[in-house]
Amino acid sequence: MKQKRNTLQRKTVFETVGELHGHPTANQVYLKAREKCPKISRGTVYRNLNVLSDDGRIKRIKVPGIVRYDSKLEPHYHFICTVCHNVSDVPIPYQFQLNDRLSKDTGFKVNLHRTVFEGICEKCRKE
Repeated sequence: MKQKRNTLQRKTVFETVGELHGHPTANQVYLKAREKCPKISRGTVYRNLNVLSDDGRIKRIKVPGIVRYDSKLEPHYHFICTVCHNVSDVPIPYQFQLNDRLSKDTGFKVNLHRTVFEGICEKCRKE
């Protein structure tokens, strides 16, 4: 397989995802990346987000109507607000034993499970 170059733009996009807390959208990454690299194009940011997520250096989180990105690679759960569509990490430990339990009960080989909680975030509940 051909080695991908870690260009200045790719490094900028990667660092920007890590700096933007709250699972940024591609547009949020683009706007922030332009502060560091004013000539970076929207297409370059989108392409590099795809390369970084395909390579497993960041995670792509699909939310209805939009894609968000996460620099936190260890397994964890998310909460999606059904009003503002914000994505938050859930502060409960990942339940690795669920993988083993399902494997034992079904014979499936489970590598990972993803759980997304949906509801209304505290900010939207107050509005």
